[in-house]
Amino acid sequence: MAVVWEIWHSRSMSFPDHQEPGPGYEELSFGDGDPDRESRLQVWLRTHTRLLTACAVVLVLIGASVVGGRHLYERSREPLPPPEARDSGQVRVVVHLCGQRVEAWSCLRRGEVTDADGQAIAARMRAMPELADVAFVSKEEDSRRSLAYYAAIGEPERADELFFHASVEAVLRRGEDFKGVADRLKEIPGVVAVFRELPDAWEGKADLAVALCAEGERPARGCQEGRTVRSGAPATEAEKEAILDRLWDLPGVETVYLQKREDFMRLKRQYEPQDPAEHTTPRVDRTRATFYVKLADPAGRATVAGAVKDLPGVGGVYPVGYSW
Repeated sequence: MAVVWEIWHSRSMSFPDHQEPGPGYEELSFGDGDPDRESRLQVWLRTHTRLLTACAVVLVLIGASVVGGRHLYERSREPLPPPEARDSGQVRVVVHLCGQRVEAWSCLRRGEVTDADGQAIAARMRAMPELADVAFVSKEEDSRRSLAYYAAIGEPERADELFFHASVEAVLRRGEDFKGVADRLKEIPGVVAVFRELPDAWEGKADLAVALCAEGERPARGCQEGRTVRSGAPATEAEKEAILDRLWDLPGVETVYLQKREDFMRLKRQYEPQDPAEHTTPRVDRTRATFYVKLADPAGRATVAGAVKDLPGVGGVYPVGYSW
């Protein structure tokens, strides 16, 4: 039953009980009323249905964008596959010349070649139609290259451990000619070894190579933790994820690729269909699963290398685009 409040406007006014209200007061009702009468909230909800629906849709979209954004963020940190390698059809030939303490068993009666000897060997190679772009590399140039190679990753002192010697480099026009050319070159006095070197498919596309631990290879510091030092063991998936996360956390890292060993072997077979195993000196980072890193500024190689070289699962860090 409604409660009736009588608000009197004049103390002198008096009404008998049960009489109709006079003109001097207002009536306010609370509690039970007309059951068919809508509350203000119901009226507001009914008149703002479209607005509420739009708000609900916006909230759903925001939630989906957060989940989708997280997914895209995680996907963006996954390493990319190797870019397509352009088939030049040519490989580089490196002719090692006799030098001190370097393959000396083959040069016992010859001794170290002089620059004049090396230039003469280069002249003979230029006369061979199978070769192009022949260049003599002196012992001093070999030392300079090695120092630049290790300085690029912040370890110039490692060059002090090496022995340097002269060499002659050339481009082999056709891969199938290698064996015949190598046999003829080995007959030249002062030549100790002839190697074929595959093109560097990463030059210009990456600045640093982070090679992962591999089974049976001599382990680096990052491959010793929790492993048998004698045989080593490949990097685990957890170690790969940790290495990748560390790379992305470093300033200046723009792109990370993952080259699997199968990718390198496919490139190797492309250049060596008839002789896939012999006379090749591939770098360590090309024979293992390797993260290749593109930097905003290549001068940051040393900083990135120093941050990841000792992580568990890392077998070595190498600069890209340097001869050694």
